[in-house]
Amino acid sequence: MPDLETWDDDPLAAFSAFVTTPAFASTSRRLGEAEPAAISTKSAEVYIFMFRKFVTWLAGQNRRFSQVEERDLVRFISQLRRRGEQNSGITERYLRLLERCYSYLQIAPNPATSATKLAVDNHYLAQNVGTEALAPEQVDAFVAALPSRERPGPNRPGRLPKAWKRRRDHAVQATLLFGGLKVAEAIGLHLGEVEDSFSPLPIRLKINPEDKHATSYEHETIVHGYGADALRYWLIERLAEDGKGQRLIKGDLVFPGDKEGKPMSKVTLWRQVKETFARAGIDVNRSGGRTLRNTFAAQQLKEHGRTKNDVKGYLGLALERSADIYETAKPRKKKSDEAL
Repeated sequence: MPDLETWDDDPLAAFSAFVTTPAFASTSRRLGEAEPAAISTKSAEVYIFMFRKFVTWLAGQNRRFSQVEERDLVRFISQLRRRGEQNSGITERYLRLLERCYSYLQIAPNPATSATKLAVDNHYLAQNVGTEALAPEQVDAFVAALPSRERPGPNRPGRLPKAWKRRRDHAVQATLLFGGLKVAEAIGLHLGEVEDSFSPLPIRLKINPEDKHATSYEHETIVHGYGADALRYWLIERLAEDGKGQRLIKGDLVFPGDKEGKPMSKVTLWRQVKETFARAGIDVNRSGGRTLRNTFAAQQLKEHGRTKNDVKGYLGLALERSADIYETAKPRKKKSDEAL
């Protein structure tokens, strides 16, 4: 029988060791007759990332892993709901992951199973909404509502131009919309990952997982159309130097959070995108980077004639079938339309 004390003393270390074994794979509900093999390293990283979030929350509750109860898990998924993760099905994945752990530890009744049943019976788990992408006219409205990229008047030599962050915000949001990047990929984008930025063609990005989300894969994508223009416009300012040949904005991040080159906050970028949606008058279920990423993928499939394999590559997806959802991505229906 697994050692519960080990899981209580250091649950993250215990899970990290467990997730890479065939024993974890054997807890899957989608087993065939064959003996399951251990999951891939990349899949393990995703699960560890999820489990770490739960362990952090658990430590704040001063609870031991083996003593978790149904009500604890309901509180955990409640905080996910408040953060906007509920509709995406992420909460169900967390409960299923924890269910597999408690099943392996032979804890009965399984608190994750009970929490899932309670949430479903009380209609607490929100149903997943369809994959949402912007219509062409909404794309135009979003672009028109981006923060101003107008340059200020004359500035003192060697000083950063005023309102440079507005122009950065303009460029990063345009890059999300026309390049399909995740928010973490945009925040962690390095200058060395940008290729041929000053040609008239789409800008090619070579995305490296370094400094990005744990689930980011190494891949290449393009920033096309208005996004390429906005990114080029910003890079001219981003690479500007003072009279001594030193860049005015330090570091090598394309979209730094300050003049010293520190990364932007994810929350800051999320709020910026949300404000642009509001200024544009666009009503979406998720006014964040995911809708912009969905829009890029849907455009590639429907307007640019790309294949699902192309989109898989652009988005850095592990499997081609993961691109299926973008074939049916569409704008959110207006309430007046739903009533018809």
